[in-house]
Amino acid sequence: MEQFIKYIDHKLPDQRGNEILFKYKRKLLDEMNERYLEVSQRGISDSKVISDLIISEHPEPEKEYRTFYISETAAARAKKNLIVNVVGSVLYILSIIILFLGISFLTHKWGQTWLIVVDGILLWVVYLLTMGVKKFTSMRRFFHLFARILLALDVMVATVAVFLFSLVMIGFSKSWIIVIAGVAAMFISDALYAYFTKRRLAIFIYLIYIPSVATMLYIILSAIGVLAWNTGWMLIIFSLVLDFAVIYISMVRNSRYKQEVIDTWKEN
Repeated sequence: MEQFIKYIDHKLPDQRGNEILFKYKRKLLDEMNERYLEVSQRGISDSKVISDLIISEHPEPEKEYRTFYISETAAARAKKNLIVNVVGSVLYILSIIILFLGISFLTHKWGQTWLIVVDGILLWVVYLLTMGVKKFTSMRRFFHLFARILLALDVMVATVAVFLFSLVMIGFSKSWIIVIAGVAAMFISDALYAYFTKRRLAIFIYLIYIPSVATMLYIILSAIGVLAWNTGWMLIIFSLVLDFAVIYISMVRNSRYKQEVIDTWKEN
């Protein structure tokens, strides 16, 4: 209806080249016309009364437009990012294959150059997993479990890439240490994720991971000669003491919080 058009144009003046605004105005007009037909079929015959009623249902179209704009730009951004990631992934994989073939034919070290493709693909997988962690983290808390799983896979895939490079290119005889360090890093990253996302009962995660990481640290430091095998195990004992310290601090904080709640309740 013409009255709807005038109202929309008054509230949302035209902006040259703003396709999102035009799309929203078209959408709003269609909704108002559909609503007009719906109301007119309920026994109300006065067109002005119906029009005023429909207009009153949209008192602030500017706010509605801002919400619509955010939704539309987010969808466009997501589509653009998808295209960029797909095209970028294809170009990246082609690049590492070309690099692999070029270096292999020049050096004839096929027994080592295969690592270019394998590690290249692993790093690409790390990127995809990182994107997945970011996506699930932005969703409801229920989906954070999937983010944690992807984060663990992310760390382990990166660990395998570093392990293969150390073993094949550097020839480090104790490359197995990197795998153990990767498992420790997986625990640490999960604990940090629980902390920064303010996960409930995260303290139980800390209590499990602290001695686990300490055990792996004991193996790593002893293997490279920083600690002696026969005395380094004390690191595990220290981690258990640290667990008790974490429990004590948590209990003190909880008791203080409860006391503050009681005091506040009494004051009121």
